[in-house]
Amino acid sequence: MKKISILLLFILLLSLLGSSVTFSQVLPKLPRHETLIVDALHGRLANPKDFNFWKPGVSVGNGTQQMLLDGLWYLDPQTGKTINALASSAPIYENNFKKMTVKLRSGIYWSDGKPFTADDVVFTVTYLMAHPGMSYSDAFNRYVSKVYKKDNYTVVFELKESVPAFHYLFTSIVYATCYIMPKHVFEKVQDPLKFEFNPPVSLGPYLLKQYDPQGYWWLFERRADWKRTSVGQLYGMPKPRYVLFIYYGPDEKKVMSQAQHQLDLIFDLTPEAWEILRKSNPYSRVWYKDFPWAWMDDVRARIMAMNLEKAPYNNKDVRWALTLATDIVDVVTSGFDGIARVNPLWICATESLLKEYYLPLEDWLKNFALEDGFKPWDPTVPDRIVDYAKKRGYTFSGNPREIFGIGWWKYAPDEAEKLLTKNGFKKVGGKWYLPDGTPWKITITAPANFEIHATRLAFAVADQWRKFGIDVNVETVEAGPFWNKWNLGDFEVGSYWEVPATDFYNFVQGYHSRFLKPTGQVATAGNQIRWKNPKLDALLDQLVNLQPESPKAKSIVMDILKLYVEEMPAPVFIINLKFNAQDHYYWTNFPTSDNSYMAPVWWWGQFKFILPFLQPTGRR
Repeated sequence: MKKISILLLFILLLSLLGSSVTFSQVLPKLPRHETLIVDALHGRLANPKDFNFWKPGVSVGNGTQQMLLDGLWYLDPQTGKTINALASSAPIYENNFKKMTVKLRSGIYWSDGKPFTADDVVFTVTYLMAHPGMSYSDAFNRYVSKVYKKDNYTVVFELKESVPAFHYLFTSIVYATCYIMPKHVFEKVQDPLKFEFNPPVSLGPYLLKQYDPQGYWWLFERRADWKRTSVGQLYGMPKPRYVLFIYYGPDEKKVMSQAQHQLDLIFDLTPEAWEILRKSNPYSRVWYKDFPWAWMDDVRARIMAMNLEKAPYNNKDVRWALTLATDIVDVVTSGFDGIARVNPLWICATESLLKEYYLPLEDWLKNFALEDGFKPWDPTVPDRIVDYAKKRGYTFSGNPREIFGIGWWKYAPDEAEKLLTKNGFKKVGGKWYLPDGTPWKITITAPANFEIHATRLAFAVADQWRKFGIDVNVETVEAGPFWNKWNLGDFEVGSYWEVPATDFYNFVQGYHSRFLKPTGQVATAGNQIRWKNPKLDALLDQLVNLQPESPKAKSIVMDILKLYVEEMPAPVFIINLKFNAQDHYYWTNFPTSDNSYMAPVWWWGQFKFILPFLQPTGRR
């Protein structure tokens, strides 16, 4: 089937190569050697003229947050380093984290010539607090007692309670943040929920030059005064004069466009589409030059989520049995052709976090044993994935542990059978029966027509559990009901992605039992798997009073990761992978595995900081 799909895609590509993609409005004529063309993440927008990001529901992934907006801090998951953008340094906490002082970068200007000062930051917070329904309004009203400027470049926050991670509200960690508003514009707006902020005033290094009223493309031009932006001050001039965010449609059209050098950056192709592109355009590459190609340092990992309020998943032995009944190498090779980094812990196995958490825990993982003394850790997994790749004829170089992870759990169906039998399960004629005597049937909820890697994981794991003797069905669900099921707990097992990376501190707080919502109610604070554990509560009670970057906080996070292994509330399988294709024909020096200066993400706000590193090739 895989070979057939690749062949069909190739035939379609050949049929399209002589054609061109058309839009409702003709694209402006641009000097190609000065223009970077980027795949618009959110596709065609129904209302492309609304740039009021502070209004809920307004999409900013098609260039707004990358080109026009700016925040105080950005955390790069690739390196683990913080970029001080509008803030000139890290936040200063006092009074047991009830007071936070922010030093701002001077010499920054809005695109209309107004200086950026502490007045803009103070206004942003007070204005959002005064307008319920706006983004961050609830959070600021909950935490902020008073916010004021000490001088033009110093802002002071007095908080209602101790909040060691308050600065995270102003830090772009995964996608967005509370970007700063232009006071001189919004102070004249009576109802911001109706205001479209069009034309937008920019604090970033680009201006909005033109956009398609039908919502297919947005064109940005570099500001003449780019030196008066955080990007200019930190890294220099963004090299492209123009940046065009454009939605071409499905993968085959994106592949065609990059093969013709008319799309420099593509967001997450399927493996089959990448196979076609790399053979049709020698200038295209993703993260690795050769196998496994894909970028595997994203900020979410894929899990088999289990609703722990539903039997038999409320039993730790059952959860461990399902884990040990899974051959992870077979999952990775059959579901992903070997292109995946295994992710056994409750934190993403990114390049930086492998060093920070995984390697320090490796000895503990090797010695960890279940209650009957069985040691489940398997460090041979990365080498076995490499063996598969070599048999497939792929070229591989590098350290298997750095690329595919340091290990996962053993494939041990005999141990899994012991755990189940101990708890009253029976296996008759190769099929498992629940303790009440009924056949064991599992339905895995998976995405339909989006997030293909989660869907592939669901089918690969289903095959493993069927082989073990369980009757498994995969139910593919469209995005709306898929997320409704997640939040309401309307699933028994689901292929979801909740495991975080650099935002672990904020993420894990929602797992305190005081925030737990029973199945049927929306899990407003997270914890959609309904995990309740007094040991976790005790650890979170300590963590909430510590600054996230402190050594003590890191030690507690280590203990939380160990507890997760012991309880195995939901097995984590692989870190999210993306085939983000780059065309090096007109532009080069994109972030890659051999030049990993920053995460290769153009759908996040930090993309603006990559642009000064790009280099034109001189082709016209």
